[in-house]
Amino acid sequence: MPPRILLEGAGLAVPLAELLASRRLVLDSWVHERTFDRPGAGATALYQVRAIDPAGLPLTLHAGATTSPAAAAGPVLRTSVDGVPLFLWLHPNDPLLPDLAWALSPAGMARKLFGSADADRVELTVIGYRPLRRAVVHAVLGCREAYVKVVLPTHAEGLRHRHQLLAGSAVPAAALLAGAEGRSAVVLSPLRGRLLLSELADGTSTITAADLLRILDSLPAAALELQRRPAWAERARAYGRAATSVLPQDTQRIRSISRGIESMVEGLDPGPVVPVHGDFYEGNLLTADGRITGVLDVDGMGPGHRVDDLACFLGHLEVLARLSPESSLPGRVAEYRPGFEAAAEAAGSSAAALNARAAGVALSLVPGARGGRKHDRQSNAALRLAAAEGLLDLARRSHGA
Repeated sequence: MPPRILLEGAGLAVPLAELLASRRLVLDSWVHERTFDRPGAGATALYQVRAIDPAGLPLTLHAGATTSPAAAAGPVLRTSVDGVPLFLWLHPNDPLLPDLAWALSPAGMARKLFGSADADRVELTVIGYRPLRRAVVHAVLGCREAYVKVVLPTHAEGLRHRHQLLAGSAVPAAALLAGAEGRSAVVLSPLRGRLLLSELADGTSTITAADLLRILDSLPAAALELQRRPAWAERARAYGRAATSVLPQDTQRIRSISRGIESMVEGLDPGPVVPVHGDFYEGNLLTADGRITGVLDVDGMGPGHRVDDLACFLGHLEVLARLSPESSLPGRVAEYRPGFEAAAEAAGSSAAALNARAAGVALSLVPGARGGRKHDRQSNAALRLAAAEGLLDLARRSHGA
């Protein structure tokens, strides 16, 4: 049984009940919230759980379960379903993010971030959580605020170093603040602005392709000394395998797309190695007053190819345009593409390589499809796959021209 199906099936009731029983709680009901399927790293799911405590009172909790053996390194319930080993925990005790519970402690945050003993006034909100990988907590006390990014213990020092490098550049990245010394976390300053995604969707953005390129040109040269991470498109086959668990009826089509992306990525020159952001797209950019005021999520900054940062932006935007054809997004795709293709050529690559790598980015987004107001999960995933296929077709046409 594919891990995703196992984690979303009725068979999880028994492990969840076992997890609660270890805390003297009784399972009343549970709802699957989201599954994260990482190629080569197992699948992980999050659940909302309703439990009954020893006094007969109801509680609402959150739990996680994963097939990743890496989770065994932390405090988890070890069990299995249909012979598949599983590891479960109750939020916020993520087995690979030991400082998540600390970041969600009002008393700890009041003292360490704000120098206050007034824990009752601290507001903590999880604004991003990738189980077993990272979490972001927004902390507010009165008019003061900060963001606490919790990462793997082995990644914390590298993230601090990246923010230190950016502090000496023209890139508008968050500043490092005190409060997480000795922790697998960083404390970051707030940044002004609205997500670029929102302005692109409602048609109010004045950000041009040239504005985006200026941000990439401002990345510090010292990033070349950091460890290189594979680009999304370089893992097309692995993301294709993950996509088949969401769209099993399209297995052959997905295999064809992933093989096509892999072939073009390997066969087309990506250009020279330069500093890259590593996850450059509209959801990681803030804007205000017609300019970019914030660059977020710099964990992947390091050496790479300019064409991959452009492809990341283009691939995300193409997917969003497919999901919201009534918005201004399709027009923004048409507006940005020529500038990106010209930039790819100027960077020593090609329009064909750009579109092929953007197809790889779109394919990587298929496994993360979720149901929502406009689309159920299957429809959402199918539209993402169509975006990958369309970009691959465009790459082939560009290459043949």
